[in-house]
Amino acid sequence: MTPPLHIGLLSAMPEEIGSDLSHLRQLSSTDHGDLTLHQGVWGDGVRLTLAWSGWGKVCAARAATRLMAAAPDLDLLLFTGVAGAAETALQQWDVVLADAVIQHDMNASPLFPRFTLPPLNRDRLQPDPDWLAWASRSLNAAQETGELKGFGAIRPGLIATGDQFIGDAAVLQELKAALPDLQAVEMEGGAVAQVAEQEGVPWLVLRVISDGADEAAAQSFSDFVQVYDQRAWSLIEALLKRLSTR
Repeated sequence: MTPPLHIGLLSAMPEEIGSDLSHLRQLSSTDHGDLTLHQGVWGDGVRLTLAWSGWGKVCAARAATRLMAAAPDLDLLLFTGVAGAAETALQQWDVVLADAVIQHDMNASPLFPRFTLPPLNRDRLQPDPDWLAWASRSLNAAQETGELKGFGAIRPGLIATGDQFIGDAAVLQELKAALPDLQAVEMEGGAVAQVAEQEGVPWLVLRVISDGADEAAAQSFSDFVQVYDQRAWSLIEALLKRLSTR
């Protein structure tokens, strides 16, 4: 018999997964300093290990490392949450599934080209294509059946990570000039992807647009996350329900 899949789930804040853990059975928790790992079972036996990392690349990398150490049989590590739109066509509640991530504040030039991660000698990290295709099919199917009420368009794209909350149109424009295909900006996903990549664990980064990464971003973000807490789990559940179709 094939063992149930084990999914790792990370976000920076409780609101980005949904702070209510009542949907998990056999729930247990372990503390690692100020980081808590929650483990439980969902549905017909999907095993979940999840945590809220805190903001920024260091917190995200630390949480990913702790989670993978606690779950050495992990099948997939998913980082989810909200992001600022870098593409003008994106609106609040649109969903971006990263087909690549880049760390926009990584710059070891002139030793390496800008954005290149020296340990991997790459700038863009790309998820496993089978997991990416499955996630895209699953989210689109869930939207068609009405399971993702309140969410907007679902699209693949490049997501950039950096230790900076971008709320300045000029800063965003400079990034867009360097990365013309950039869709969204956030503070954790690229770091989690790098750790997972170096550890040999498949990963995905999934983001919902909360703001326009402009001068109104701080207020838009603050207002958005209060509402998002009530919808976040439906996005995760849409994926968990379709694991058997992978």
